[in-house]
Amino acid sequence: MASKPPNRTIRCRDVHGGEREFPAGDLRFRPAAYGIALDGQGRVLLGRSAFHGRWELPGGAVEPWETLEEGLAREFAEETGLHAAVEERIGFDDGFIAFFRYPFHSLRFFYRVAVDPLAPMAPQAGEITALQWRPVAELGEDEVAYGHLPFIRCVADGQVGSGL
Repeated sequence: MASKPPNRTIRCRDVHGGEREFPAGDLRFRPAAYGIALDGQGRVLLGRSAFHGRWELPGGAVEPWETLEEGLAREFAEETGLHAAVEERIGFDDGFIAFFRYPFHSLRFFYRVAVDPLAPMAPQAGEITALQWRPVAELGEDEVAYGHLPFIRCVADGQVGSGL
């Protein structure tokens, strides 16, 4: 039996890095999957978000009828134009976010994916303004979407299975 939400507010990080509070009963679950593609030269594929301007991993919300892997493959193709072979799950995190005025308890799953680094890419209009292979060693927390960098570094450093 589902319990009633508590009579309190939940602080959610918004896409611009600020915070807003919402009634606990307004939150929805949002499972999402993100792909970490490396090119063999120390670079990771990132897209610049049209919403907040930071670099982020391709991926996003998984539909209720999709597995995490299916949702990731679909989102990756939509955002980059590339076919991604979904490989190992690296880890997950969760947090409270506000996106398009709606509050979510976001469950984010990170996977290693394989793509052809020489294949032509096409950023998704309205969501991604640019796609680039970025050197992992040069990435800073202030330019990458919140929470993505630890997972990128885990894969780049070969620490897969470290329990992130």
